[in-house]
Amino acid sequence: MVSNVLLTGASGYIAQHVTSELLSHGFRVIGTVRRQEQADQLHKQFSEENPALQKDPSLLTYVLVPDIGAPDAFDEVLKSTPDITYVLHTASPLIFNDDRALEDVYLRPAVEGTKNILSAIKKFANDSVKNVVVTSSFAALMNPDKFEDKSFIHTEKVWNNKTWDDTKPRDEFLGYVVSKKEAEKAAWDFVKKETPNFKLTTVNPSYVFGPQKFDVAARKESLNASAEIVNLLLRTKYPSDEKLFDDLVSISVDVRDVALYHVLPLLDADLASKRLFVVQSKFSAQRILNIINENFPELKGKIAVGKPEETARLEAIKGPEYNNSLSIALTGVDPIPLEKTIVDSVKQILRANK
Repeated sequence: MVSNVLLTGASGYIAQHVTSELLSHGFRVIGTVRRQEQADQLHKQFSEENPALQKDPSLLTYVLVPDIGAPDAFDEVLKSTPDITYVLHTASPLIFNDDRALEDVYLRPAVEGTKNILSAIKKFANDSVKNVVVTSSFAALMNPDKFEDKSFIHTEKVWNNKTWDDTKPRDEFLGYVVSKKEAEKAAWDFVKKETPNFKLTTVNPSYVFGPQKFDVAARKESLNASAEIVNLLLRTKYPSDEKLFDDLVSISVDVRDVALYHVLPLLDADLASKRLFVVQSKFSAQRILNIINENFPELKGKIAVGKPEETARLEAIKGPEYNNSLSIALTGVDPIPLEKTIVDSVKQILRANK
């Protein structure tokens, strides 16, 4: 029997890869999107590459949820869609340069969206839903003031030490990272207080790189937040040696691994009630630039070089320390290397923009 999976925020960068992963494992996917045109386009794109979906279009359907933060946003979906076995909640805001108050841009939709989906499951599908997977973030466990502290190790057990009171009116970065923490905490608090029948797992990816699910998305002038970093480096000017690309050093993961981590808890009961911290390695903008220059000779002399010899030192000084060995042991996933991630991304961007 085919199991039904409800996937919220199904038009997102990560969620499109999650959809592909779910279909490859034989699940029937019901995705939530904000607009009908998103639903029509996605169904067409997935159908073109998936023979099973061509034979049975009902393996992928979409329903509209215009505002995940609205009261009872997911109630109608859960009421009208029987026999949902799993729910993957990937919907969450990441909208920079919005003029509204940070609380309205980040905190309310992130926290209320999470509460809304969990409460709708308990009200209308508590007897059928076995597992819920919520997309959280490295932001939920990152300690911003310990980012360059070599003695502080970020692990699955760590929580972001900032509160909403620490945010300033236009501090979008802190507003976003605190909202991710509060949304994940809201999920764990719900399970503790409401004791639903389902088990909860959260997936905590760091910076997410990798190709878009479909080439057409790589034609955009601006890509989603993490993927845009690669896009911007492709627009640098040679040689720019006076600029050391040291403004961004962190940890990263391939979007395809993030998608896999969302599906594994549906296949392995041992991943229930766990935080899964997904990382491939440290990275810097300079390292990404190095990879591009080393693998794409046709770009040499066109994009910046920076200072490749400074890469390791820069990452050692500025990169956060982490240990996600518990997540690796639980899942058995060998992370896709950063070089493959960047090469695949650049190939797609160049291919899509010919």
